[in-house]
Amino acid sequence: MSLSHSACGPSSPDACATGNESAEDADISNLLGMLASVTDPRSPQGIQHALEFVLAACVVATLAGAKNYREIASHAADMPQPLLKKLGAEWCWFRLRRKHPSESTIRNVLTRIDAAQLDLITGTWLAAQARKNAEGEWIIAVDGKVMRGSWTDENDKVTMFSAMLHREAVTIAQVRVPDGTNEITQADTLLDAAGIPEGESVLVTLDAAHTQRETAEYISARPGWNYLMTVKGNQPTLQRQVFDKILPLLSGAPHHIMEERSRGRIKKWSCWLTGADGIDFPHAAQSACIRREIFEISGDRISKENALILTSGKALEMTAAGVNQGVRRHWGIENKSHYVRDTLYREDHGQAWAGNGPQALASLRNLALGLFRMKNVKAIKETAEWVCRDQTRALQFMTT
Repeated sequence: MSLSHSACGPSSPDACATGNESAEDADISNLLGMLASVTDPRSPQGIQHALEFVLAACVVATLAGAKNYREIASHAADMPQPLLKKLGAEWCWFRLRRKHPSESTIRNVLTRIDAAQLDLITGTWLAAQARKNAEGEWIIAVDGKVMRGSWTDENDKVTMFSAMLHREAVTIAQVRVPDGTNEITQADTLLDAAGIPEGESVLVTLDAAHTQRETAEYISARPGWNYLMTVKGNQPTLQRQVFDKILPLLSGAPHHIMEERSRGRIKKWSCWLTGADGIDFPHAAQSACIRREIFEISGDRISKENALILTSGKALEMTAAGVNQGVRRHWGIENKSHYVRDTLYREDHGQAWAGNGPQALASLRNLALGLFRMKNVKAIKETAEWVCRDQTRALQFMTT
């Protein structure tokens, strides 16, 4: 399939739409309908492109690895005519071809759009798509990410706070941390934005920065919700209480062990689990210690690290295996989301700062990564390069 523009006949806009069977057959109406529900920030006068088309073009460009407004516009200019038609492009009778959005249009839309609404709509849609055939507990990792190249009006860095499904590696909610505050203050807002149906069973995993009494109270107040938190030195009294509780168990055999062999090394996670009686923390039901060890193939140990854990899950709800797997998979939000956004999209080096641009770009990246993940793509960078060589290939990831 050629990436070059089709020759346009003068008689009809549909003359440019032939010869691309995959573009014609791909049903992306669900995705386009979702994008159409976003509020257009522009004045109705002089609009050349529908908002859902501009956003859809941005999604295709992001699937192809576009990092900024200029690259998104360059990808849009290179889109073949059948793809533009599929995305909803208008026909230009003067140039006898379908129109693509310019860089100024893309910049104008993404800096002025209600990025919080875009996050909410795309996150809710991704959650519905990722979980439509899933059963059982929602397991969600929450963590923040500083966009180091983007600055606020107060000369501070833009920070995004997001929630990702463990198994699916799909980001289902994201909020921007208000200037002058930190991620800790936004835990309630983020989990509200996740839009999880009432009555569902939920496990929220958090790192030590978010091991806060208010967050624990908020999570535990919801029926069927539990937390799994790491305890470190930022809470010294709590750390000592958990350590004293778990210490007598460490001389015995672990309650659960996981091992992994990769790159000539053996990684081992051992978990001990006990009650949380006497620990002063809201709704704490069990405490745990996870020992992370790395060995050479020969058996020589390279490193050892202990992590202290608290959970509101009771013994029948949370086993040592569940604790071990939950804590380990929590870091998928770093490896499968934040790391990819930094390596593929160079997010830490992005200079977008005006208006809602940084958050809107982050939302598009989360959407693109979610579309890849829901098609079981693991080699994200290589797949984005494959789409870049023929942007029509993006359509197979946009179908649901």
